[in-house]
Amino acid sequence: MVDNPVISVVIPLPDDRGQAYESLKGFTQQTVNVAHEVIVPTDAASADEIAWLVELFPQVHWIYRPGLNVNALYNVGAQVARGEYLYITEAHCIPRSDCLQRIYEFVQESEFAAACSASDGINGNYVAEGEQWIFEEDFHQWMKAQKCKIAIRGTLIKRRLWEDVGGFQAEFGHFSEMLIGSKLEAAGVRIGFAAKSWVSHCNQVSLKELSAELIEYGEDECRSCHLMPAELHVADTKEWADREWLQKNSMWLRFRQTKEAIRQRVRAIAIGYLPLSRKSRLQLFRRFWQGAIRQGRLKYVASMKSQPQTSEEVAASPVVYQKAA
Repeated sequence: MVDNPVISVVIPLPDDRGQAYESLKGFTQQTVNVAHEVIVPTDAASADEIAWLVELFPQVHWIYRPGLNVNALYNVGAQVARGEYLYITEAHCIPRSDCLQRIYEFVQESEFAAACSASDGINGNYVAEGEQWIFEEDFHQWMKAQKCKIAIRGTLIKRRLWEDVGGFQAEFGHFSEMLIGSKLEAAGVRIGFAAKSWVSHCNQVSLKELSAELIEYGEDECRSCHLMPAELHVADTKEWADREWLQKNSMWLRFRQTKEAIRQRVRAIAIGYLPLSRKSRLQLFRRFWQGAIRQGRLKYVASMKSQPQTSEEVAASPVVYQKAA
């Protein structure tokens, strides 16, 4: 175990996309002039399930929590972290050898409490290329607008600040990344961009799997609107605004779901098989991305009771992060 680490790297193991070895090798062999530890919370039941990795990386702090989603695993890793800073990343992100040094230097010189690394993409096909393009475009819009979002490809944040805002509200899945950003903004926090700190992100290559992830995100977005007080809402979408009307007119709700499903099938065929220019393919890919999120929103609205809950019936959102004693 590393003595007195300054940086605690937290890497949940689910969804490694075949990059777990390269990711852990990269983060355990950093050229950095402060001590750092690597913590891997995993949904594996025991070391037996991932024995080859555990044997290769005995210096890693392994934590086994079967049944937890990836955002809950970040919280578990943060609970045992000892560093002044957390570095939040993914098991399919491969860092450059000076990734941590560069981002640590940036926060020390700029006095930001948090900063994001830059990321390029490992793009196996057109799906991966589209994901990288959307991320880069959205990420730089966040930075330009001085918006806060914990980019889980690579973000360094003071551990005390993470604790103060409560970590990820893991019950809302990946949408919890937007929620923690909102909390940070409300606290007056700004997130910097450490342009010299790099990770390479292995992007999704399956349009079907990407669609499932985005549908789930749309569901979680509406779930947060449903279960959180109105003043804490981050999302403002047409599907959520129309929910009462759609619930009273179930035929129209089914029609909108069917129409979006058909559009998505057409978009998927066009993206995969039509001889489109790169620009046209990427624009169509964005419409597919947005359409999948709309499908998730409509799915959640369809799952709700016909009568919306009153504020008294909606329980307060649970505290999902508690510092270990």
